[in-house]
Amino acid sequence: MINIRLCSCLLVAISVASFQSSPRPRGCAAFKSPSRLFMTENSRISRGVVYGKPETADNVALHTVRGGQYFLPAEQLEQRHLQHEWSSVSHAYGFSEYSLGVLAYAELFKSNHDVTEHRNELYSFSDRKGRRLALRGDVTPQFMAMLRSHREGSSDCVLKASLSPPQLSKWFTVADCWRYERPGHCRRRNHLQWTCDIVGIPGEAAEVELLTMLVTFFRKYDLSSDDVAIHLNHRQSTAALMNLLGKPADDSQWMYEFMKVMDKYRKISKEEFTDSLSVLGFTPAESERLSDIISGCTTIADLEKVFSPNAAFVDNLRNIVAGLKYAKSHDWVTIDLSIVRGNDYYTGVVFECFDRHNHMRRAIAGGGRYDNYFGPSGTTDRQLSYAVGFGMGNVAIVELLRDRLVAYASPGLTFCRGIKEQGAYADVVVFTPASDGDRPGLPYMQSLYTMIDRLRQRGLKVYQYYKTPKWQKALEFAEKAGAGSFVHPHVDATTGKLTYQVHDIRSKKKVTVPGEDADKVVEFACTPTDADT
Repeated sequence: MINIRLCSCLLVAISVASFQSSPRPRGCAAFKSPSRLFMTENSRISRGVVYGKPETADNVALHTVRGGQYFLPAEQLEQRHLQHEWSSVSHAYGFSEYSLGVLAYAELFKSNHDVTEHRNELYSFSDRKGRRLALRGDVTPQFMAMLRSHREGSSDCVLKASLSPPQLSKWFTVADCWRYERPGHCRRRNHLQWTCDIVGIPGEAAEVELLTMLVTFFRKYDLSSDDVAIHLNHRQSTAALMNLLGKPADDSQWMYEFMKVMDKYRKISKEEFTDSLSVLGFTPAESERLSDIISGCTTIADLEKVFSPNAAFVDNLRNIVAGLKYAKSHDWVTIDLSIVRGNDYYTGVVFECFDRHNHMRRAIAGGGRYDNYFGPSGTTDRQLSYAVGFGMGNVAIVELLRDRLVAYASPGLTFCRGIKEQGAYADVVVFTPASDGDRPGLPYMQSLYTMIDRLRQRGLKVYQYYKTPKWQKALEFAEKAGAGSFVHPHVDATTGKLTYQVHDIRSKKKVTVPGEDADKVVEFACTPTDADT
């Protein structure tokens, strides 16, 4: 009789071997710590879950949940760099930053605007007082509620004091968002989202500025219009398209179901798209015609051939493309009738950014106009009546940058001032062992710490190394950490005085400096040495 336990062990071993020999799917839960910014696809691994077994406390990393993101130090460097660029572009365009908590009342995210799928994806629960709370799934409902509360005289004095004047039109934030959805390619259950909104402006100038912001951001990473395309559409084009095909555009429920199918146009195969349309009453010929119209309308001229050139939405799109032409960004844009956006609150122009070289990749960013968010009679406040914005998550864009490895194509890119090399953990490593030996005695410790403080005042990252009493180990650490200089303080055996030996990591040169001359140590640590001394 075959031993069942033995067979089970063999099956597990075969599964593990197969998993290890095959490439990981793109939708892995987390990434291996990279040796350089935006690492390659093949260096990724999944962490946190033992595959092939049910998730229990025994085989799941308890510091995270399935689909949640976490980052080791090298990964966090690239995340901080990304957030720095988000903030830099926002401030360059005059946007003001705000912040809201990730926890809010669940009712806020269950308005009539939100589609059923998004409601079902909420991380919601009851607190000890029975209040229904939820983790933020979308920034827009929370942002608009904040604006309305402030405009209508909220009693929350702290919140009011932190807000900008009512005249403020341009807002941005980097917010943590959570959705209980199946993790996959470019999809996690939580992501950081860069969100920019312009409120109170009814004209196309707001859309032009937001799209130009996206182009500016992409260019910072040496991406061009050959790499990324901004797919542009208008919500009204969908109804016009249905009228053209003789479909019930005035049936709101039918249109809702149709737009759900259209939103998946780039995410499913042509056969799946046709099957989904057949459920809504499309014949194979009608499905084929719809696909032909979508693929044949990529410019304003194409739109004018299919729809009336005088149609309001055609004129709206025409003005935006013209504005982008003035901004020298029109080559990034293509008209795409399949772009509808998943949320019901969009009312006008909608757009999504895609990788031109990977058409099955999820959108890098997306947004659109959402006028009258609170309804036609919800408010008479101009600032709350007109709004347009976009969001960009930290998952798809990092996937794209890792594939392109563009961070190292631009030597000028740095995380922040004072970092001499991409990915450096420290600029200067100072050897300060905790044990005895040639460690400077107590009379010299004040001089040593004064020197360290001066290095930090120069804007340098200084790492005190006291893991072992061996200075050679400290020097090895400095080389691996990407430091530019290594400082070895020790007591001179002849004079009995404090002496600094400053190593230039790159040139392998070193200089000896008297302990009382801390300024020279700082000078040599900040600039390369010219010769051995």
